[in-house]
Amino acid sequence: MNSRIFLLLISVFCISSAYAVPVQGLYSAEIKLPVTQSEAQMLNKAIGLAVEDVLIKVSGDKNAITGDLLGQAQKKAPTWVAQHSVASLSELLPFDDGLVPGKQIKVVFYQESIDDYLSQNNLPVWGDNRPSVLVWLVNENNGVRALSGTKEPSDALNKLAQSASEIGVPIYAPLLDDVDKRSLAVSDVWGFFEDSILNASKRYQTDSVAAMRVSNYAGQMGGNLLVLLKNGATERFVLRGESLDDLISQASSDLAKVFSSRYASVRNGGSASKVNIQVVGVTNYSIMNKVQSYFESIGVVRDVMLAQVNGNKVEFSIEIDGDKQKLFNSISLSRLLINAPLNALDPDANRVASYQYSGVN
Repeated sequence: MNSRIFLLLISVFCISSAYAVPVQGLYSAEIKLPVTQSEAQMLNKAIGLAVEDVLIKVSGDKNAITGDLLGQAQKKAPTWVAQHSVASLSELLPFDDGLVPGKQIKVVFYQESIDDYLSQNNLPVWGDNRPSVLVWLVNENNGVRALSGTKEPSDALNKLAQSASEIGVPIYAPLLDDVDKRSLAVSDVWGFFEDSILNASKRYQTDSVAAMRVSNYAGQMGGNLLVLLKNGATERFVLRGESLDDLISQASSDLAKVFSSRYASVRNGGSASKVNIQVVGVTNYSIMNKVQSYFESIGVVRDVMLAQVNGNKVEFSIEIDGDKQKLFNSISLSRLLINAPLNALDPDANRVASYQYSGVN
């Protein structure tokens, strides 16, 4: 592994705790192309590739961005471009059997255009506040198994970091220091022993945990992915492909789909609903404004209105896309509000959801 990639792993993964992560650049993509055509032709090709990348990141559903849906988007994409830039690359790019100069083309799209197209096609629009995921990855090469982490990086871990980043999923790897090695064995991850994995993951405080095993035996590739969600639910996937790249691409796609289905909703007129949320501990206007701004930043939220103020209790009426559980899932990604259910005998218990302002950003 070259030093640049290793340093990237350290800077991305070396963290003791990670809560929800605001993902940057959802509506932009950088495309590298060999210089074999005119700049106009290269730009047109880059826009087509970029819009595919952006639609996948924003929807979280790679399998849906194919066929006619992708073809129509690529035809319309030039009218969605907010800005673009073209820069020469210092390295050469492969083309045919040789190497040629390359260009890096950055394309930024209008958010409204991308969101509208996804909504028109009944696909979710996933906001930029996304759950952090701790990934325990174990490789088996011809019967020899090894865990990967920031202190013991691997090609598979590096590829997963890059693939997940491209699809908009913030992943982290364990340090794999003495503490991790005492609390979790390679066999625990390989066997997907959920309790052991969750106990070892507590020190990192991520929103979710995943375990992945990849096997290469006599040239035959295979793998599995386990996703452990906050509410105790689990999802499992079989990874198939002829190469490590195939398995990694499928794993990152599966991760994105799991979280998109929990946090994103299709934006259309028929899916709107309202939820009343009471927040306790709002002692001044600044806090009230902070809480309201946070609600407005959540992807499934359409509109936020102040319903009533009673001492340090503030009630908001929130219009959302989809079911209210996705709103509650999204709120749980932040430490700003702590779930504080009302007593069943409280007359408001069935009317409002209740939270406590934590004072933590």
